[in-house]
Amino acid sequence: MTAQLAVKPSLSFNADPHRPKSGAVDMGGLDPDTMTSLCGYLRAGGLPQAILSVRLTRMETPSGDDLPAIHGRYQLLEDGIRFVPHFSFERGLSYRASFDPRPLGLSGLLTLDIPLPPERSASVTSVTDIFPSSGELPENLLRFSIGFSGAMRRGRAASEIAILGPDGKPAQDVLYRAPVELWDRSMRQLTLLLDPGRLKRGVGPNRELGPPLKAGHVYTLAVGAGMTDIAGNPLAEPVCKSFRVTDAVRVPIAVDEWSIGRPKAPSREPLSLTFPRPLDRALLASMISIASPSGQCIEGRMSIDDCERRWSFTPASPWVAGSYQLRVGVGLEDVCGNTLLAAFDRPLRPNSDLVRDVTSRSIAFNLA
Repeated sequence: MTAQLAVKPSLSFNADPHRPKSGAVDMGGLDPDTMTSLCGYLRAGGLPQAILSVRLTRMETPSGDDLPAIHGRYQLLEDGIRFVPHFSFERGLSYRASFDPRPLGLSGLLTLDIPLPPERSASVTSVTDIFPSSGELPENLLRFSIGFSGAMRRGRAASEIAILGPDGKPAQDVLYRAPVELWDRSMRQLTLLLDPGRLKRGVGPNRELGPPLKAGHVYTLAVGAGMTDIAGNPLAEPVCKSFRVTDAVRVPIAVDEWSIGRPKAPSREPLSLTFPRPLDRALLASMISIASPSGQCIEGRMSIDDCERRWSFTPASPWVAGSYQLRVGVGLEDVCGNTLLAAFDRPLRPNSDLVRDVTSRSIAFNLA
């Protein structure tokens, strides 16, 4: 028959606040007689892990008995025993400490669950930009692009991002919910498409529901703080972008309507292009280049501002007098998906759409 412990001991997890990854489990509060029994047990070759053990736990196995005890070293205290793991306790995992006095001829099993929450990132992730950035957007807007300050996790966009209607409630069937969220390789840029079935005139969803946005109304793109970064941390705060819807735009991009701001040679003044309507921010960054009088692509720094209505280029070396070429890829789009070749939503007529072997268009300009 085993005797009861004279004084109920206590299990505790202790961590040094100055060393976040440190930690030890203390079994304290043992009475002098129990301490004498413990010391005798250890001198006789008894294993300390039979008295005090620490294991990983899993949700599907609440007892944790099927998981091996983690390894560590033991230290005798004045009124108990301490366990220090060989490898630091890992944040984001749960552990269970167990004190079993039966090897000492005593009864009174004691356990302590130790959940360690994930470490929070030193920097809080936030939304850095939303494109298109204008407060007025056309009725047949094709997409939004949302930028984040850090890498994000997949799987939260459907529940955390919505278009709110004029009444402040989520507008139904406006966003296209892709089977896989459309992130770039860095996981910092998310593309949201508006429902293309409602954008294309004459298609079933468009006939039944009309366009996803209605001209003259005000909508809000809402990004909830429940979006999580790669470390599992929520956003610093929710972000909302309100915009008023204007008439649809269904004409190709006309480069001859662009205004060119010419710098003087020799200088490193920026060359600028001003557009009559906003163009797609991501494509603007990759679809325009400048060729020198010798035909070589000029190196330099590009910037986009004025709500994606202006593109500027500052050369790495001073301009020289001569004839230059602005090369514009025909894949450049405006915010509605219209390209240099055709409108996104154009009537389908037999033999009207011919295959054109054109990859870019050029705009010649001279610098004096």
